[in-house]
Amino acid sequence: MKRRKFLQVSGLASSCLVLGKNAIQAAEAETPTQDQILVCLFLRGAADGLNIVAPVGDSDYASLRPTIGIPLPGTSADAGIDLDGFFALHPAMLPLLKHYESGDLAFVHAAGLSNDSHSHFDAQDLMDRGVTDFSNAPDGWLNRYLALETSVSDTFRAIGIGHAIPKSLAGTFPVLGINKIDEFGLTLGGNLGTVMESTLTRLFNQQSLLDQHAQGALSAISALKEIDPGQYLPENGAEYPQSEFGSRMLELGQLIKSGIAMEVAGVDIHGWDHHNNENQVLPGMLDDLASTLDAFMTDMGDNMQKITLVTMSEFGRRAYENASSGTDHGHGNFMMTLGGGVKGGRVYGDWPGLGQNQLVFNGDLAATTDYRTVLTELMGSRFAVTDPAALFPDYIEQPQLGIYSAI
Repeated sequence: MKRRKFLQVSGLASSCLVLGKNAIQAAEAETPTQDQILVCLFLRGAADGLNIVAPVGDSDYASLRPTIGIPLPGTSADAGIDLDGFFALHPAMLPLLKHYESGDLAFVHAAGLSNDSHSHFDAQDLMDRGVTDFSNAPDGWLNRYLALETSVSDTFRAIGIGHAIPKSLAGTFPVLGINKIDEFGLTLGGNLGTVMESTLTRLFNQQSLLDQHAQGALSAISALKEIDPGQYLPENGAEYPQSEFGSRMLELGQLIKSGIAMEVAGVDIHGWDHHNNENQVLPGMLDDLASTLDAFMTDMGDNMQKITLVTMSEFGRRAYENASSGTDHGHGNFMMTLGGGVKGGRVYGDWPGLGQNQLVFNGDLAATTDYRTVLTELMGSRFAVTDPAALFPDYIEQPQLGIYSAI
């Protein structure tokens, strides 16, 4: 079969192979210069930071949320969990309390975009790009980081876990997308998959960019076969929830412990847009989030010293509850970070207050910390990025919060 004809039949493009349910934007092969791992977790839909890390010490909080607000610690069975005398953690986040108390987990409050968008699509797009204005960068901020080291291009250096590669990883640097390890490959009946792999290996054996990408994809298939996901057993007594997020983090942990040269992983969790009946929906999602992250940290053990996880969400929720026992689109929100280098056991940020003269727009928490300030400190302290503009072109530097220790 001629190469040109094969391309027409197989749908192989210059930057992406579609194998089973997994998109592979493939790869060459070298090893990253450092062993730090970044996990970027995006809570898509605008998580309610005012109920996840509730400012119960603010005198206006209870009056703004009379039916859905988190009760003061110690006042009821569903009360918040005291963090510092002012902020209380949602009770469904209890599995993470021990990591906060041990100094491995920190929160940032009143963080967010400097852009005032209340559109999910626009705000997520801006945050994924790491910019304030759409004209400033077409690619994702994580892909710009990867492209800083053009000599480092290992097949597994950057991985998107899930149905689609997060937009923060979109760009010119090759990224691997994995939905499920055991589905990663050529989905052909019988022994046709093995035959096709052998054919592809012989077909793409030159030095062109297309050949290199195809070779990288085939190498990824071979490497992931060796991991044998069905035989993986979490360590240290870790038990991942039987949920989509639990499965994704279990597989991420398996990839990390397999010894592949991973540096960046992007994971998305959808479903945080709670306009109605928030107190019936949010606790289950938070239990899944907290239980999964607790299992991941437990499973990783000493490996957590080289893994730093950070969460973000496109914006927060309005300060006051609506008539449907939910919350509408807001502005300022929380971030969470855990693992290597985190100076935990604290809620960072400049609290703006919830008074009528302190809220912004139509009753939103102000964002006093640009979310990129947290990411800038993280990337500088743990990944040796000395020029924030290389990642965030229109970012105006703010004083760092002191969340991370340097390597």
